Amino acid sequence: MVAASLIVANELNFDAASEASRGSVVVAQRQTSIYNLQRLLLNAETGQRGYMLTGDPSYLQPYTQAVTEVEASLNSLRALVVSNAQMMAEFAVLSRAISRKLAELELTIKLRQSGAEQEAWQVVMDTGLGRQYMDAVRVASDVLLKSAAKDLTLQTIKVQQSLQASRLSVMITALFCLLAFGLYLRGSAKLHEASQKRAQDLQHEKAKLEGLVALRTAELEQLANHLINVQERERERLARELHDELGSLLTAAKFDVARVKSRLPTEPPDLHERLSHLTSTLNAGIAIKRKIIEDLRPSSLSNLGLPAALEILAQEFRANTQLTVETSVDALELDEGQQLGVYRLVQEAFTNIAKHAHATRVQVLVKNYWNHVEVVVSDDGVGFDAGQTKHASHGLSGMRQRMHALQGRLELSSVPGQGTTIKAVLPLGLSAAADV
Repeated sequence: MVAASLIVANELNFDAASEASRGSVVVAQRQTSIYNLQRLLLNAETGQRGYMLTGDPSYLQPYTQAVTEVEASLNSLRALVVSNAQMMAEFAVLSRAISRKLAELELTIKLRQSGAEQEAWQVVMDTGLGRQYMDAVRVASDVLLKSAAKDLTLQTIKVQQSLQASRLSVMITALFCLLAFGLYLRGSAKLHEASQKRAQDLQHEKAKLEGLVALRTAELEQLANHLINVQERERERLARELHDELGSLLTAAKFDVARVKSRLPTEPPDLHERLSHLTSTLNAGIAIKRKIIEDLRPSSLSNLGLPAALEILAQEFRANTQLTVETSVDALELDEGQQLGVYRLVQEAFTNIAKHAHATRVQVLVKNYWNHVEVVVSDDGVGFDAGQTKHASHGLSGMRQRMHALQGRLELSSVPGQGTTIKAVLPLGLSAAADV
């Protein structure tokens, strides 16, 4: 309520000061109009005297211009005093005096222009009417100027009163603000104290949660690395079992079929055809077994090294998908875990491209720098919005985890319609966190 009252008081004071200011402007305009009329009459009289003494029409130019402007100045002054009855009466006196003065000036000029004897217009000038009319104008002007000065004084008093009232309102507002500020400081101190205690509690809880999250994250990373290692060891065991057990069985069966076929008579021919078909089936089974073994644990990686293994992988991918595959692999010195990690990365990237990319061209780059190895697999496929979580597939998560286990990092960049690029960076000279 106090604030509302102060606002209303300030608005009222402002309106009063604005009204007084506008009144002062009107008074100043009145004074300017009166001074302007006096100036015009002086110019007219000066022009008339110059013409009367010399007879040169050029001296009438100030007179003519002044006569033309007097009427407009009178109308302007009338509009400024029309709301004040007393000043309208004073204006009427001034207007009549100006009319008489202009008539006297016009009469003498016409006599001079008519070619009358000097005595004729000299008599008119010697009568002293011109001085009387000019004095009347000055008196009427002074009366109006005094009224204007009186109004100006009244407006000034109003402005001062408004200013004093505003000053009082400002003082009351300041006191009210100081009181409110004191209460605010008191409340703020209590609130700050409570906030500090709450912040300390939150900080303590945050530290506990961060420690717990860090512990759980480390445990999850260890578990993920362990699962990767278990998966690779299981793949290796399965590959070994398939090679040793199933491979032996299929090879023995193939030899037995060949031995039986060689001992059978040529008749009947359909039996030889069945044995030939069985041999083909066994060969296909052996080929499938070899492919499964290579997928589980690529023998080319351990026998020929990473560059040759990647070239073979690219050739197989090219043959299966009919895509253009370009490879550029530098000579590398990586441990077994790092080689396997790079191989699995490229293998998983090929799988994703075949399933989702709809690409026509694939590029594999493996660059060996002095302190790290950079692996880049890119395609010109449809791409996707990398910021959408739905594209964070298990394959990408697995690649990222493999690189993290090797103390490296994985970067994915993709734009819809502009393909996808997978970039992995592996540091050299560091022992891997896990033998993946």
